[in-house]
Amino acid sequence: MADLVIKNGRVVTSGGLIYGGLAIEGEKIVRVGGDASLPQARRVINAEGNFVVPGLIDPHVHMSSEEDASLEEGIQQNWPVETDGAIHGGVTTLGHFVGKPKAALVPLLEKTISYGERFSRIDFFCHAFVLDQDRLAEYPELCRRGVTSFKHLFNAYKPREGEKLASMLGGPSDEGMLFRSLEFAARYGYPAICMVHCEEIDIIEVLENRLRQAGRTDLLAWTEARPNFTEAMRIVHAMEIAKAVGAPLYIVHISSAEGVDLVTEARRQGHRIWGETGPSWLTHTGEMETEIGGWGKVNPPLRYSRDCERLWRGILDGGITNIGTDHGMGGRTRLKKEGGKGKHNNIWDSRPGIRGGMEHMLPSMMTYGVLAGRISIEDLVRVCSTNTARAFGLYPRKGVLAPGSDADIVLVDPNKEVTIDKDFYHCLCEVSIYGGWKVKGLARTTILRGQVMMEDYETVGAPGKGRYVPCRAY
Repeated sequence: MADLVIKNGRVVTSGGLIYGGLAIEGEKIVRVGGDASLPQARRVINAEGNFVVPGLIDPHVHMSSEEDASLEEGIQQNWPVETDGAIHGGVTTLGHFVGKPKAALVPLLEKTISYGERFSRIDFFCHAFVLDQDRLAEYPELCRRGVTSFKHLFNAYKPREGEKLASMLGGPSDEGMLFRSLEFAARYGYPAICMVHCEEIDIIEVLENRLRQAGRTDLLAWTEARPNFTEAMRIVHAMEIAKAVGAPLYIVHISSAEGVDLVTEARRQGHRIWGETGPSWLTHTGEMETEIGGWGKVNPPLRYSRDCERLWRGILDGGITNIGTDHGMGGRTRLKKEGGKGKHNNIWDSRPGIRGGMEHMLPSMMTYGVLAGRISIEDLVRVCSTNTARAFGLYPRKGVLAPGSDADIVLVDPNKEVTIDKDFYHCLCEVSIYGGWKVKGLARTTILRGQVMMEDYETVGAPGKGRYVPCRAY
């Protein structure tokens, strides 16, 4: 007899839709099929025709910030709240970036795992944030502990006057640093991979200074200071180095049509390039000063409608393989985001970052993707779950509904409609760029490794149920 059976659903599997359900014993899925094929169970959940999908995996989450008094206090205060938002957003696994300038990564990882397992409601894996070249010596030990992804700010930030976040992140990664990192990934093999934030900060700095001198303070000024080619040129550099050493490459938060085109062509030629974007770049533009003002400040920037549409098409033609939200802890309150200077015409002093990502990831992708006819529900599962598990060595433990996989399951009601208002978020998010928008396709019930964490839109699982998941070649 199974512990739990889900029936009467539209189950999204790697082979397509199955009208039926699945059975769970302990933490694992043991059967997927039509209702008549499922065993008796101690508990049965009627999916009522809802989609049954694998838990979403958000690979791009910053669960610490400069606002935390310490790493330990930040985890204790923030992780229970943010991962409550995650389960309401159908996210069952997150990828967190570990790293501080001039700080050894292994001790930070140990603390993150210890405290994270005490306070997280969902599973998590970790990336190494490579903020200086000394961290390269830690790669072998990090890999032994299951951290096989290494993120570089590929000339994206540099300490400069008035840019607090850049000073906190240290200096950018140059070509030599990325080259050495990619060489390691090539030698180590799957799932070792380098992740790159691609922006050319030296040109951006020139353009920023011009716009400041012209008195521009609007959201579009942030976009104009970071034109599409400043992302594309860095993507080209990173891809050429990766091709030369034979290493895989994961490009984070692609925002431009040119970036999608580059990844699409590289993948067509057979290169191991993954391309990530996020909901905000799919749904918003830099021309929305009236609607969102400085709340829309993010790196890389929100761009133009043509870029949004090319990103959506990229999900279909292969240029966009993954969705990551860049969910972060800093600037979640209105005061911190705006710097006390208001929402509008305050772009230079606003804190960068789009907040609430794990919670609005699913409804934004359902509403403006699946239900708008841009992508299918199978596409959503592919880019929001399966591909991410494959990219980071979690597949088939995660990212798929199949016998032997973790029972990370979400029931999605495509007809459930809500307005994103002050009562929508369970995480801390006072500055949502989706405020006032109506969305459909919400997570009704979220299950983590066979444990029901959220049921009929109500939280039922406590903090501490999440586990650290090492990245391995399963």
